[in-house]
Amino acid sequence: MEITLIVTAVTGLTEVVKRIGLPSRFAPLTAITIGLAISFLNRGALPIDVVIMTGIVAGLSSAGLYSGVKAVAGK
Repeated sequence: MEITLIVTAVTGLTEVVKRIGLPSRFAPLTAITIGLAISFLNRGALPIDVVIMTGIVAGLSSAGLYSGVKAVAGK
């Protein structure tokens, strides 16, 4: 799975978890956790360090993307 798709999935799943009742302050940690989970599920033949870094980058990218859109939208 391409990193763009992982970031999109992480953003969506993090929003779902927040709407279920997760406090917003835990959203970045949740995004990283979800990113790692998706990365591990999509591991294939990649080395473990690449899988971990992909998950972390996807989670942080998702959190930054959400934060940036929120700031531009003025909410």
